[in-house]
Amino acid sequence: MPVPTLNNGKTHWKEIGKGDPVIFIHGVGMDHTMWEEQSDYMSSYYRVIVYDMIGHGLSEKPDKEYELIDFVNQLRDLMEHLSIEKAHIIGFSMGGLVAQLFGIQYPNKAKTLTFMNTVANRTEKQQKAVWSRVKQVEQEGHQATIYVAITRWFNESYRQKHPHMIEKVRKRLENNDPISYLRAYKVFATADQEVWPQLSKITIPTLIMTGEEDVGSTQQMAEEMHEKCAQSELIVVPEYKHMLPIEGRKSVNKALHTFIERHS
Repeated sequence: MPVPTLNNGKTHWKEIGKGDPVIFIHGVGMDHTMWEEQSDYMSSYYRVIVYDMIGHGLSEKPDKEYELIDFVNQLRDLMEHLSIEKAHIIGFSMGGLVAQLFGIQYPNKAKTLTFMNTVANRTEKQQKAVWSRVKQVEQEGHQATIYVAITRWFNESYRQKHPHMIEKVRKRLENNDPISYLRAYKVFATADQEVWPQLSKITIPTLIMTGEEDVGSTQQMAEEMHEKCAQSELIVVPEYKHMLPIEGRKSVNKALHTFIERHS
């Protein structure tokens, strides 16, 4: 996999397929491999690019506190490196926050935006909950949060039927660089407050998706984003929790293909 050196350091990425560029941004603690189901399906129709965010996977882990704009600029630099003027940008969870600010900062570089299982405008109670996880990571290390995260992300029936996939996710989380993970998680815990007041600036076609049972990126958050973004569509997938791209892959692939095809 190529590892170009960009302004923010090295970015690990993979490209497959031809057609309109579609770029996937993973969530905090994960890496580009979480999009395997989407890459396999969407690359039959589009030029698919997946990459590791700053502090994740094999991308650069700068020795500094991270800000959301760092992740936005990484995406901008990657697009410039790949000579992509405009792309369909799809962000999951923290990646959705990156997509939000990217759409605000660089509206002419995005054909469409997708915010999947993405937080927005956390309540005071929700802010306290996510910050308690930050404190746990600081005090006990990131591995202390893995079991609870997996139970929060996946339905029990899926965990029982697909232990190999659960183990794959667990290992990905376990292998994170502890310092980089904490720095990224702090961005995830706070960036929604940075972006929320600006969200109405997004006027390009936007798809907002979440799982009906997602307790972190809730249906209410998705509905509020839908109200803020003028050209948005909302899909709430029944019964699923947080990890829609993996557990709800068929629903996700169909929704993404339909939406992007309409705006290509």
